[in-house]
Amino acid sequence: MRLIQLKLAGFKSFVDPTTIQLQGQRVGIVGPNGCGKSNIMESVKWVLGESSAKEMRSENMDSVIFNGSENRKPISRASVELIFDNSLGKAPTEWSQYAEISVKRVIEREKGSTYYINNLAVRRKDVADLFLGTGLGGRGYAIIGQNTISQIIEAKPEELRNYLEEAAGVSKYKERRRETEFRLRDTRENLSRIQDVLNEIIQQIAKLESQAVIATKYNELTEKHKFHQAQVWVLKKRDASIVWKKHQSQVDKLVNELEQQTAALRKIEAEVETLRQAHIDASDEINKNQASFYEINAEVSNIENNIRNQNELLERSKKELIEIETNLTKNEEDQLKYSKDIKESDIEKISLSELYKIKEENFNALKSSIQLVEVQYLTSTEQFNQAANQFQSTQEKINLEKATIDFIHKTEEETNARITFLNNEIRNIDLTGQSELEEKENDLADKRLHVKNIESKIDENKSLTEDLEEEIDTLRQHQIEIQKELSQIEGEIKTLLQIQDDTQGNESLKSWTSQHNINTSNRLWEKLKIKTEWVTAIESALGVKLNAVLAQYETISHRPPASMVLANLNGSHPYKPKNTKLNSALDVIEISDPLLMNLLSEWLSSCYIIPKGESYKNFIGNLEQGEFLVNQQGDIFTKNSVSFYGKDASLSGILLRQERLKVLQEKFPSIDKNYKDVSKKLNEAQLQLNNYEEQVDSFNDELKEALNDFHQTEIEVEKTQQSIVYANERLNNITNEQNELKAKLTQIEIDKTTKSNLILNLENDALQLLEQKTSSEEIKKRHELEYESAKKQVNEAEIQLQESHFNLKIINNKINELINRFNVLTEDNSALNNKKDLAMASIDTQIIETLQLSLREKITIKDEREKILIASRDNLAQKEIDLRECEQKRLQTEQAVHPIRDKLEQSRLNEQESKLLFEQFQNEINESQFDEVVLSESITEKTTVKEVQELCNKLQEEINLLGPVNLAAIHELASEKERKGYLDSQVEDLTSASNTLEDAIKRIDKETRDRLIATFNEVNKNFTEFFRILFNGGQAQLELLGEEILDTGIQVTAQPPGKKNTTISQLSGGEKALTATALVFALFKLNPAPFCLMDEVDAPLDDSNTLRFADMVTEMSKNTQFLYVSHNKIAMEMAQQLIGVTMQESGVSRIVEVSLEEAEKMELAN
Repeated sequence: MRLIQLKLAGFKSFVDPTTIQLQGQRVGIVGPNGCGKSNIMESVKWVLGESSAKEMRSENMDSVIFNGSENRKPISRASVELIFDNSLGKAPTEWSQYAEISVKRVIEREKGSTYYINNLAVRRKDVADLFLGTGLGGRGYAIIGQNTISQIIEAKPEELRNYLEEAAGVSKYKERRRETEFRLRDTRENLSRIQDVLNEIIQQIAKLESQAVIATKYNELTEKHKFHQAQVWVLKKRDASIVWKKHQSQVDKLVNELEQQTAALRKIEAEVETLRQAHIDASDEINKNQASFYEINAEVSNIENNIRNQNELLERSKKELIEIETNLTKNEEDQLKYSKDIKESDIEKISLSELYKIKEENFNALKSSIQLVEVQYLTSTEQFNQAANQFQSTQEKINLEKATIDFIHKTEEETNARITFLNNEIRNIDLTGQSELEEKENDLADKRLHVKNIESKIDENKSLTEDLEEEIDTLRQHQIEIQKELSQIEGEIKTLLQIQDDTQGNESLKSWTSQHNINTSNRLWEKLKIKTEWVTAIESALGVKLNAVLAQYETISHRPPASMVLANLNGSHPYKPKNTKLNSALDVIEISDPLLMNLLSEWLSSCYIIPKGESYKNFIGNLEQGEFLVNQQGDIFTKNSVSFYGKDASLSGILLRQERLKVLQEKFPSIDKNYKDVSKKLNEAQLQLNNYEEQVDSFNDELKEALNDFHQTEIEVEKTQQSIVYANERLNNITNEQNELKAKLTQIEIDKTTKSNLILNLENDALQLLEQKTSSEEIKKRHELEYESAKKQVNEAEIQLQESHFNLKIINNKINELINRFNVLTEDNSALNNKKDLAMASIDTQIIETLQLSLREKITIKDEREKILIASRDNLAQKEIDLRECEQKRLQTEQAVHPIRDKLEQSRLNEQESKLLFEQFQNEINESQFDEVVLSESITEKTTVKEVQELCNKLQEEINLLGPVNLAAIHELASEKERKGYLDSQVEDLTSASNTLEDAIKRIDKETRDRLIATFNEVNKNFTEFFRILFNGGQAQLELLGEEILDTGIQVTAQPPGKKNTTISQLSGGEKALTATALVFALFKLNPAPFCLMDEVDAPLDDSNTLRFADMVTEMSKNTQFLYVSHNKIAMEMAQQLIGVTMQESGVSRIVEVSLEEAEKMELAN
């Protein structure tokens, strides 16, 4: 990628938006000190992700925003954008498709920074990843600032290795290793947590297995209880159905009775409706007559009001006519007055117009005459200013030359004083100290050997520590495996003990055994030892006797609360099998206790076994009365029956569980001992590791002291060397300076003579110019007085002219106002005459007489209609009496219906209640999820609810005897086992992932090591080559301070031509700069960055070294673009493009660009 454009806005002194086009491979930035050149370099460093305000020469990051100047206010936002040419597609894969890549950073006060790539908001890490391994970035070697050379010179060995890593491109490998270490740590933590959870789950499974047995029994009893409860609902539904039918018949009877009464009520209501309609008609008739009466009454009132209004109007019209006559007389008088005033104003206007014309002619004449006087005044003023400026310029030249002569005298005195001072300096220079240097160098070699001895001890201890850590990891893994096995065995033992303990009966039975002191007696199954293949057969043959308590039962005072078997062990003669044709069951029992054998022979003397693979038919004929056969599956055969054995029996598997319990209890102590031994070894190894680590800390402290002592001695040696070199250099510099000062004194004498002659000539010219200035000043004053007098006359004439014009304007306004008033009065007279005509017309008495005649006619009609209204009211009163009597009859009939309706409602409620009970019982049956047909078949007509309910209560008591039941135990047990299987697979996956991550770290370390070694060798080769070019000889190389390149430091040794081999810190200032430059260019040659920034790198170099430096930059610019700041003419000459930075406005930087190649082409063309 190549940088083609740089955009700044608001960044430090670049307050205005500034775009810099970068056209060549070598771009120089020039300008005076303090104009903002370094701000351009820092802007590039900032946009690449620099987060240190110190590196930006600021107190905080907000300080990079323009903070105002004398003429400008502070702003709140700054941005920098870099645009790269990516036409070759060398950018990382994600951005390789773009021909141009824009990287931008924006900062706002108190809001922080935002990064963009191609106008997409990204993280700072994304910008760093874009340039990872290219030498760019906030701290890369491709950005060489004013302090970078000194940083390389003063860098510690470990810091120098960072530059090598950046050149090798292993930054991304280090980042991957760091991420892998984080993932490995998380994986190990997850593995530890899962193993803890797994141990808890194993204990939980053991507890749930015993709870699941109880839950299974509970579910069986609950299912039976639900079935019988469903039978109860079926019986209740049958009873409810009978009651429901009875209530339905009663409702039908009451409905018929109610319908008869309702028919009689409807007939009476029809009569009421007929009378009500007649009443409504009578009401309508009276309303109609009443409306007619009110209408004629309203007309009479209106006529009376009109007569009254006409009388009032007649009186008002007479008064208005008198007022109009008065106004007409007054308006005629005002019109005569206004006509007289208009005539007088016209005469005055004519006289004012003639006066205005006279004054206007006078003003124009004065204005023409002043123009000539003004031209003379301006000409004399210009001549005077010209003479004064020439005199002032000559006087300033004289003062300047005099100041120059004073400066020359002062310089001469300073030069003589400097020569005297240098002579004294030569006498004071100490050129001794070589013997002291040799002693310190010998001491330094001894301390270096001591440091190497301590480092070898640390390496040896480190190797032992690594071996011990591997052993600890192996022991810890072994300990985890043993702990896992131990937890599994312990959980299984607890489960088996719990299951075996459950066979001893419920709590009431256990209480009974405790009261009779037989709760600690052994059970028969605890004493038995049977051949494995016949365990099931003996379990089936013994049945409940297998759980017999071996105790004396003669002292038992009362019966136990539940069924159980008690057995005495006495010395009676054992029973022997009588049937010799069959194999006795006693033959498969391996017991040496004769008392126990006596008991078993009593119970099993009639039991015979069927050999494996044989059919019972082969032996059934040999059975005697009371004898039976049993096979390996536990099936019992007699002559007339067969009983098949099932594992749902309460004592099923009890002997196998007891055998497994004994094996586990015997195995547990040995595993527990093994676990303690491994734990002991692990603790011992951990203690040994702690001892090794303490030794390492001690060695490190000792190494630190030795290194401090070594570095202190090294600094003293360097100081001594520098003092010797400085003394020689100082002597040469003083001698050269003395020669330069003597040449300078000779030049000063020549300059003094030249300047004295020039001052005499300038003083003669000044006298002549003073005479010219005085003469032109007198002429100027005379013309100025004439111009001021003429200007005053013109102003007075202009004032008089304006006054006449104002008076004329006033008289015109007065005439216009009088005319307007006259016209207003004329219009007012016309309006008054119209009002007068209307008032005369309104005085008419004929209308009043007509209204009085109409009033008499309307009063007659009103009396007739009042009589008709009275007759209608009498008819309405009779209709109301008839309607009230019929309504009374209807109410009596309706009251007779109410009792029947109440009885019907009560019957319906009873029927609804029966129906709800029926539906409720049906819902209960449906919710029980049993088939109703099956339930009905399981009961008879004689079965009662009470019988079935008692059976339900008995089942409920059995359920209650089970005590607290964890119904979720079965599901939880399956879930926990499934979870355990899942966690086991997780442990395997995490262990595999941990191993994979460890292998990945080893591969990353190997690849990083190989790259660093190859890079180190190549950089060392390039460093030697560039050192010889820059120094025109000599040699230099990089040295590793340890064997492991991944964590050791790097030291630079150099030997300029004619000098001894030494470290970089012991070289002179210029040699240090050249050596550091050679190292940077060696890194560049190996891994060329897209571009390089150099800020006054050539400042400490003389011309010859600068020339070699410029040649090297020119050669390397074939692969890398260089952007550099310089004050050196040689460095400027190698630039293909020069960018000038100026600060014409205080605190604000601006850009001036010059393409040197185009300038050369233009010069050749001319």
